[in-house]
This record gives sequence, C-alpha cells and structure tokens, in this order.
Amino acid sequence: MARDRDISIVRLKMILPLHSEHFYADGRGPELALLHWGYRAQILKAAEFMLPDAVSPEDLRHVEFLRPQVVMITPEEVIDYRKLSPYLTAHRPASMFDLGKSDWLNSFSPRHLGQCRHFQLLFYDQLLDVIAEGVIFGSGPYKNTEPNHVTVSAPR
Repeated sequence: MARDRDISIVRLKMILPLHSEHFYADGRGPELALLHWGYRAQILKAAEFMLPDAVSPEDLRHVEFLRPQVVMITPEEVIDYRKLSPYLTAHRPASMFDLGKSDWLNSFSPRHLGQCRHFQLLFYDQLLDVIAEGVIFGSGPYKNTEPNHVTVSAPR
C-alpha cells in the first residue's frame, strides 16, 4: 500500500502542466470544436477549441500535433477523474499535461516513438491523449495544406 502511494507521488512529479497560458480550465477544460485528420483520416493533425472565457467565434484557437503517432479520445462520461484529480488540482488552471514516457506510450512498439511524449488535453467533454513529438498553438482556425485532409466536428 505504501509502495503504491510512493509510485503515485513519483508519477505526479513526472506529470508537467504544459502551455497553461494557451490551454486552461475554468472548472472543466476548453470546448473542443473540430478535429483535423490527415493521411486519409488516419492521423490526428490538430484540434480547434474555444477557451472557457471565449466570447465570440473570433476567439477560436487550435493546437497542432507534431509528428503524431497515436491518439485516444475518451468521452467525459467514462473519464476516471480519480486518476486525473491529483494533477488537475495541483496545477490548476492547467488543462494540458506532458506525461512524458508514460506507461501508455511504453505499451507501443518504440520503433517510431523515440522522440515522442504523451500529451493529455482535458477538454470540456473529452479527454484527448496524443503521442507526438510536440505541440504548437495558434489563434484562429487550423490551416491545413494536406490534400487528404478531413475535418470532423467534435461530438456533442
């Protein structure tokens, strides 16, 4: 029991809030607006969102994933907040975290993942886990030049 608690404390220290000036929560996180998929709708390229204090459509922002490899989208109804709660509380108002070389990342073949990290973004109604080499934030809608680009509205 004490060993499990010690492991949890070590993991909590490895979880770093990321870009809280661009992606933050007021209660729950930003509202996911659109997902942009590339490579024949197989790779998540970017997500568009509205911050909690957004007042108009012009406040739309996006996050682009650099060399993304794996994605998991979890609906709000099945998120285990008991596991999220310690780092959400410790790093409020952050809503994006760098989980580094997480157990989830390490569960995949390492062949193409050497430079990757596990990023976790808590949106208002979804938890987005992405294994990628990095992220870039921008204002306005995401501009994709890929010919096989697919845009999908966020589930409501």
